[in-house]
Amino acid sequence: MDFWVWVAVIAGALVALLLFFVVGTPSRRRAAQREQAQRLRQEAEEKLRSAATRDAAARQEQEAAERERLAAQEQLKEADAVDPDHPAQASRPDEKVHRQPEAADETA
Repeated sequence: MDFWVWVAVIAGALVALLLFFVVGTPSRRRAAQREQAQRLRQEAEEKLRSAATRDAAARQEQEAAERERLAAQEQLKEADAVDPDHPAQASRPDEKVHRQPEAADETA
């Protein structure tokens, strides 16, 4: 009779452990998923902030480049107006001169 009592006790303990892991595992899995989701949200928010900062810097750089381009165009117009040998000045004084930007020297 002692043998069957021990078998029942061991079987009960195994069932209890099985229930603990089966019932406890989904809640732990959900908790781990919540933590992962929170970590992903924080990383995404950091990336959004970083992207917004870089975007603002890029806009400022673009605006500065546009101002420099306009100033250079004005300077070219002024140089063309002053240059007596410029062909557009000699042939048609009222015509706008469209210059193509020169390629940058990349050996520097």
